[in-house]
This record gives sequence, C-alpha cells and structure tokens, in this order.
Amino acid sequence: MSHRILLATDGSETSWHALHEAIRFAMPDDVVRVVNVIDDPFTHYQAAFAAYIDLEAIREGLIAEGQLTLADSYRKLHDEGLQADTRSIDLRTWGGTVADAILREAQRWQADLLILGTHGRRGFRRLMIGSVAEQVLRRAHRPVMLVTGADGATPRAAGLPTVTEEGGHHV
Repeated sequence: MSHRILLATDGSETSWHALHEAIRFAMPDDVVRVVNVIDDPFTHYQAAFAAYIDLEAIREGLIAEGQLTLADSYRKLHDEGLQADTRSIDLRTWGGTVADAILREAQRWQADLLILGTHGRRGFRRLMIGSVAEQVLRRAHRPVMLVTGADGATPRAAGLPTVTEEGGHHV
C-alpha cells in the first residue's frame, strides 16, 4: 500500500536533513510531495522597514529561492527512485501562517505523514520567532516526523513534544 508523504522545506540545512530522512523512510510505492511556503514579507515588516527595504524584491527572491529548492528536492527524490511532486504555496494568496498552509495542504492532499525539519530554537529566540514545526505538530491530525539539524539539537531539548516508537508523546 502506498503512502503520501508531505515534506515541508524552507531550503535550510535542517530541511535538507528532513529530505534525506524522507528518502530513507519512503518505500518505492510512496509518493513524496515537497512543499515550500512563500511567506509575505509585507505582513511582518511593512510598517517598520518599507521606507528602507524593497520588500517586493525580497518577496521575489523568496519565490525564486523556493523554486530552486523545490527543483533540487524533486531531482534528489527522483534520483533515489521515488515518486515525487512539488508545490509552492504563496501566503499572499492562501493567507494565514506557514503552519496553516502546511496543515491545509496536508489535509487537501490527504497526506499520511508530514515531515519537517526543526531548528531547535530555545528561550528568547523561540519566544520571538516561534516554531512552525511546533505549531504543525500540535495541530496536526496525522503523524508528524520532526527532523533535527546536524548540530545535535533535538526536539526534546527545544521543548517540543516528540513521538516515541510506541506512539506516546514526551515533552
């Protein structure tokens, strides 16, 4: 039986680790959909920085970078013999947050599993920046695999709940 695996990527090193875990985890009949969410810089920075920064140029850069990330991810999955497709999700069109977009796409596409990288932020940085992975994990109605970066940070160390082999949760 094939499964649908939704892999969310932002092009970060942690996302590449998540891609490699998706490759290790996926079976030959599974389909991996790679999504990249384009956040709208106007939502966060318009009032404070609009006079100093070309936010539309930043947005165009995010879109171009996202397209390259999706193409590289697709190529890597295809080279590994896996079925793959990609989707760019623009928050300017969809609205909401990055976590909202990932969860909506998982529901719409009927994903069986979500795979995301987590940066393992702690303390003030986590409070100020938040965690997309944590929001997805807390709100998802399907299994979520969180993958950490190479620095050894774990979801547990970041204060995120983790799923055990037995399906229980730890905080």
